[in-house]
Amino acid sequence: MIDTISKFSACLKNIKLFSTLTDDELHKVIERIQIRPFKKGQTVIQQEDTNKFMYIILEGAVKVTQLTDDGREIVLASRQAGEYFGEVSLLDGKTTSATVTASRDSVVAIISKETFSSLIYSNTKILENLLHTLCFRLRGSIETIQILNHNSACRRVRLFFEQMSKECGQKTDEGIIIRSKLTQQDIADRTGLARQTVTEILNEWKRNEDIAILKSKFILLTSKFIEDSC
Repeated sequence: MIDTISKFSACLKNIKLFSTLTDDELHKVIERIQIRPFKKGQTVIQQEDTNKFMYIILEGAVKVTQLTDDGREIVLASRQAGEYFGEVSLLDGKTTSATVTASRDSVVAIISKETFSSLIYSNTKILENLLHTLCFRLRGSIETIQILNHNSACRRVRLFFEQMSKECGQKTDEGIIIRSKLTQQDIADRTGLARQTVTEILNEWKRNEDIAILKSKFILLTSKFIEDSC
């Protein structure tokens, strides 16, 4: 749990949106922010509240989900510590048909619409950083739609890994390390597949040395994976 102002300030400083603020400016922001812990599985935000606050993940992770007409849950996005969400609804005042749930025990900072507006309109660099984030997420949403439109389960998982390699990939001599601790259920949720299907695909790729699971639980996409195709 984040228990000191200095540690909280350091967390905000590492978030691109606030990286240009001085220590004094960060402290002023902190004074206007509410910090709340959430247990795994607990709802962070309901649809009707999406246009009231912006949320910053200080510890843990959350998932953004939506129910289909037949009652299936589709994971639209996941957010890790250091990321934020809810800014779009604050900009246009509209709610979104999605629910945000803690995917593991988390600590979240909550910023009101008034504080958010004051920040982005008083600092052009913050506004520029926000626009860059929105563009990045728009591209990610388009890629998610492309993933879900594929009939091939193998192709869906491959495209998802390619998307994740852009978001949090680290290039090494052995290949690309996806620096996010993805469970098989996480992958199933993000690709709209059954967990068993994901398990079978991953096991085959491990046997073929297309991927490797590192001690850190990160996934290594080997050069063979990058060269092969489904």
